[in-house]
Amino acid sequence: MIQKEHFLEQHDPERKDFQIDRIILFSDAVFAIAITLLIIEIKAPEIEAPHNSTTEILEQLHGLTTKFIGFIVSFFVIAIYWRSHHRIFGFVSQYSEKLIWLNILFLFTIVLMPFSSAYYSENAQYNIPFYFYCGNILLTGITNFWLLNHVFNPKNKLVEHSPTARYIHTFRARSIITPAIFLSGILLCPFFPFVARLCFAFTWPVLALLNRYYRHKYKEPETHPAKKNQKQKSPD
Repeated sequence: MIQKEHFLEQHDPERKDFQIDRIILFSDAVFAIAITLLIIEIKAPEIEAPHNSTTEILEQLHGLTTKFIGFIVSFFVIAIYWRSHHRIFGFVSQYSEKLIWLNILFLFTIVLMPFSSAYYSENAQYNIPFYFYCGNILLTGITNFWLLNHVFNPKNKLVEHSPTARYIHTFRARSIITPAIFLSGILLCPFFPFVARLCFAFTWPVLALLNRYYRHKYKEPETHPAKKNQKQKSPD
């Protein structure tokens, strides 16, 4: 009996889909926990009736403004990366040791986000927490891009039915946009700290423009490789 190079290659081929599902389900659980921890970090203010007036209660809520802004931004940033992960693994038909570790490294940056979000939102007036938060998102973007390129690299043989050129280019461009915007926030912060803290607001408009650009670039509808093969096999 010939020994394989890695024990993963000795797995039962009939359980391949189940093993891929385990990777996806584990990842979804990490995303769900991370996105839930964001709101747990915000403690509800205590109201001591009848001692607290309406004005005092509103002031308590106003004091949580920066925390809620941090929560909202981080919630949708994690949502963007969950959507990206969902899209990538929708094409995965094989798995490897490197894919597993790249996915774990990517999830590490997601798990870190509730802490970096709380650290920044509670110390928004300082630059170091802002750098830490942006650095976390930058690292998430880098690992996401690394994961995406590994999956769609034909040499790795992880995908049987690749997306069209339009979607490959869109995936890669989208994976760069979010970390690039937060990197610009880091670079602007020493000179324009207020403007730097508003950079996140450009994420969604830029993503929308990016999608529109690739739709315009690929005006002719592309045929998915799998459908193209089906057409070639079908009798005239």
